[in-house]
Amino acid sequence: MSDAFKYNFNCEHVEEASQMTKEFLLTVYNRNNGSPNEISLTDVKAKRLFLKRGVYDSDGPMRLEDMYIGGEITVCARKMKIVGYADTPTRQLFEQNCQQVYTVIRSAAYPDLGVLLTAAARSGFTIKRVKTLFELGSRSRCVHMELVGQGGPAGWLEAVSQSVGTASAAAVSAEPAGPGSEKVFTGKECTATFDSCSLCIVRPHAMREGKAGTVISALCDCGFEISAMQTYVLLKNQAENFYEVYKTVLPSAQYAAMISELASGNLLAIEVRGGDDVVPRLRELCGPVDVEIAKHLRPNTIRACHGRDNVHNVVHCTDLPEDGILECQYFFSILPTAFN
Repeated sequence: MSDAFKYNFNCEHVEEASQMTKEFLLTVYNRNNGSPNEISLTDVKAKRLFLKRGVYDSDGPMRLEDMYIGGEITVCARKMKIVGYADTPTRQLFEQNCQQVYTVIRSAAYPDLGVLLTAAARSGFTIKRVKTLFELGSRSRCVHMELVGQGGPAGWLEAVSQSVGTASAAAVSAEPAGPGSEKVFTGKECTATFDSCSLCIVRPHAMREGKAGTVISALCDCGFEISAMQTYVLLKNQAENFYEVYKTVLPSAQYAAMISELASGNLLAIEVRGGDDVVPRLRELCGPVDVEIAKHLRPNTIRACHGRDNVHNVVHCTDLPEDGILECQYFFSILPTAFN
């Protein structure tokens, strides 16, 4: 047990019912040998152990890449926000490896959005937050994004210059993330149209695997318009509300696994537009929910090419034409009010 490296983080958890904030000390034990990270939680106010040391999977083991200031992780169905490093060795290591970048991808680079997100993943950056907004004095969309990784703004801009042309690279700016960028992501401004639209969600497991850019490139290559995007870390009850329609349709084990996966970390919600038939067209691109069936019947679809199983199938997409606007409203109108 003593052969593991220990990293300590100050965390906060907001109780859903009372809205009271509780403080915890999160300790991550890493053996650096490929085995899953262990964690423990200590209640700071009560000065007692809250969760004993062990491996607690939330649709996958705890990752060190997610341990950055402002990051949100799920531990035993509780959403924890990392608010500080609890000791000097942890701070020194993670401030170096988890530099936070605020970047704006303006409209001139919008067509290369998928390429840019893929470049971020390949360069070791994790997506912290994404939000589309209109450019000042214009109806052209731009993407505001926070990335976490080594190299900071300079490292990100180098990855940009190596992945897109000169004109697109010039339309990408970067600076250290700070209080100024916080207002961008917490504001209620939105580019969603709620018209002739469908919803696509890049699932948390696919975000962790760096597949957001792959999904966006597939959407753009098929002629879809990406009219709005925003990242969320859902509470379990929010995932249940969204998936309630499937509760009596799917086997209970699969339904529970889908809830756990959707609430396990950062997801990317995308409003997709493409004419009156956008819902069936998007569903066709995504492919069957069952990955094995998709591989046999629709081998070129997103789920067939990148999915693992019925739960880890990369994306959610709207099933019924009449639900396209409703699902987009849930993520781009209802949830922003709940989070703010």
